[in-house]
Amino acid sequence: MGASARLLRAAIMGAPGSGKGTVSSRIIKHFELKHLSSGDLLRDNMLRGTGWEPGREGWPRAVTGWRSVGGGAGARDLGAGAVFSSCRPVRSPRTAERLLPETSDLSAQLQAEIGVLAKTFIDQGKLIPDDVMTRLVLHELKNLTQYSWLLDGFPRTLPQAEALDRAYQIDTVINLNVPFEVIKQRLTARWIHPGSGRVYNIEFNPPKTVGIDDLTGEPLVQREDDRPETVVKRLKAYEAQTEPVLEYYRKKGVLETFSGTETNKIWPHVYAFLQTKLPQRNQETSVTP
Repeated sequence: MGASARLLRAAIMGAPGSGKGTVSSRIIKHFELKHLSSGDLLRDNMLRGTGWEPGREGWPRAVTGWRSVGGGAGARDLGAGAVFSSCRPVRSPRTAERLLPETSDLSAQLQAEIGVLAKTFIDQGKLIPDDVMTRLVLHELKNLTQYSWLLDGFPRTLPQAEALDRAYQIDTVINLNVPFEVIKQRLTARWIHPGSGRVYNIEFNPPKTVGIDDLTGEPLVQREDDRPETVVKRLKAYEAQTEPVLEYYRKKGVLETFSGTETNKIWPHVYAFLQTKLPQRNQETSVTP
C-alpha cells in the first residue's frame, strides 16, 4: 500500500527500557521524516548556555525562580519530564510560569538560559514545568513545518498533549507496550564499566568474567537507575504520568499500540504500519531488518 503524500505528525511513547530508542532509530533510518527528541533538545539548550551561571548579572530573576509545575520521569531521560530543583524560592508554582513570554518564539539567549537552568535543576531534583518544555518543543517544530516529524519524549503529560494539540493535529501516536516484568528484567541485568561506558547485559551480552570488564579487568557497576527498586519506581511513575496521555490519544482515535516482549518482533509491525503513512528513504535501506 502506498504512503500518503500528506505530512505526518507523529509521536512515539514507551516506558524506559521498552526499546523506544531502538525503534525510533530504525524509523529514522527507513522513513522520510524528522526526529525531534525532547532529551536532545534539552541537551542542545544546555550546551548553548554553558557560558551562563545562575545569579550572574543579566540572569533573569523570573528564570532563576522557576519551580516544578509539571510531571515527569527520571532525570536520566532528559525528556519532557526531566527533573530539577529551583535555584531560589518563588511565591507559588504558577508565578514563574506567568513570567515566561506568552509565545513559543524564544530568543537564543532565553534558550541558553533555559538550558543552564535545566542543568541546574536536573542536577538537584524537581520537575521541569510543562509550560517550559512545551514552548521549547513548539519553537523547534516551527523549523520543521515542511517535513513529516516524529516526537520522542514529548508529550509526557496531559497538559503537554493538550498544548501540542492546539498547535498541530497529531495523526499517529505509536505506543510500545512491553510488560513491566520484561522491562525490569532488561534493565536490572545491565552493568557498566564506569571508565569507558561499556555496557554489559548479564543475559544477552555478559562479560567473560562475572562483574569484570573484558578489556581492563576493572570491576563493573550497576547504575542507581538500573537497580531493581529504582526500576520499579520509574516504571510506576511512567505509568501514572502517561496513562492520561494514552487515554487522551485513544479517545481521539490516533493511538496505535504495538505489544510484545522483544523489540525485533515488535519492529516489523511498526514498519508495516508506517509504510502506509510515509515514503521510505530508498529501496536499499527500506528492507526491514
